[in-house]
Amino acid sequence: MKVEIEVKVAPSYSVAYLMHRGPYGGQNMWRSEFNQLARWAKKKKLRTGKWIMYFIDRWGERPQRERRSIAAIQIKGKTKPEGKIRIMKIPRQRVASVTFDPGKVSTELIYYGLDGWLESSSYKQASPSRELYNGSPWTNSKAWANCEVQVPLKKKPTKGC
Repeated sequence: MKVEIEVKVAPSYSVAYLMHRGPYGGQNMWRSEFNQLARWAKKKKLRTGKWIMYFIDRWGERPQRERRSIAAIQIKGKTKPEGKIRIMKIPRQRVASVTFDPGKVSTELIYYGLDGWLESSSYKQASPSRELYNGSPWTNSKAWANCEVQVPLKKKPTKGC
């Protein structure tokens, strides 16, 4: 199976999010956070879009129990934070993007491939990587089969002569 890395400009997203602390991995990581966000948005009568998972800390930066990540759902409409649910805007930015089916290709392989691509490209990672789904990856098989990994980019400085 061939996986293509595309450099594109991702749109901005307004999102409601919850912070998660703990080890990365596991099929149900963030599931309770996303369910809480979806119930909250429904109660607020907000339309939703992308489901976005952010990894704030890279492997090895913090002990597993302290690793930070974010579960976020794109919201369409105005609202305010409530309780532990926060609101933020993910800016429009250039990203390296790979869309794939995690049932056919290991997510870890995608991240390793992106890391290798970054080393030989004219870009470096600008902020934490993220996974995007068009709905719940736990209940929507099309959303699961079309996972998009995005790595925000900035140009590497050019070396002088």
